[in-house]
Amino acid sequence: MTDLGFDAVIFDHDGTLVDTETPDFRAWEMLYREFGATLSMQHWAKTAVGHMHGYDPLFADLIRQNGNGTGTASLRKRLEELWELTLQNVELMPGAEQVLKQLQANNIPLAVATASDRQWVDRWLTRFNLLPYFQVIATRDDVAHNKPAPDVYLFAAAQLGTVPARCLVFEDSLAGLQAAKSAGMTVVAVPSFITQSLDFSQADEIVPGLQGVTLAWIEALASRPRLS
Repeated sequence: MTDLGFDAVIFDHDGTLVDTETPDFRAWEMLYREFGATLSMQHWAKTAVGHMHGYDPLFADLIRQNGNGTGTASLRKRLEELWELTLQNVELMPGAEQVLKQLQANNIPLAVATASDRQWVDRWLTRFNLLPYFQVIATRDDVAHNKPAPDVYLFAAAQLGTVPARCLVFEDSLAGLQAAKSAGMTVVAVPSFITQSLDFSQADEIVPGLQGVTLAWIEALASRPRLS
């Protein structure tokens, strides 16, 4: 195994490996529009991305703005109908498969740590044939507290058999960044199209995408001082 300076690499799922966030936002955008309201990408990203209950305040906001007695159940049903249209456009994030291939070829242990449930993650990792790359899939089903709590990252590290301080994480959400930093891991922020306006200054490194991430780049990162 190549000595990267890390014992394992852990990836967030939504918006880091697979672009489920753009289709999700588009569905929400259409939902808001149908009820005569507007939804900014920045507000959606800050509220929903990486948060287990991130939809709840959005439903409440839409009900408040619309004020016609529409309830959460009917809004959720309509959102699910819109998902049927937008989720047809889910794609791999640029560079995701290339970096996974490099890491796997060098026998680097890999995991996914996500705020989503296992069924959702399996759906997309199976579609894009990414499951074989990972020794561990850690989801919200495995922990008591979801992101931004560190639980899912600590669980992933334990399952990989390594200590958190020896783990490198790739994340696109603020909740995920907080979770991985709280777990004591080195975190690279990879802002997506949806989350690019958010403040990732607490990350150890920020990259515009996974395309430029190589083994040499990771080795160089490991030799640099970490943010506390």
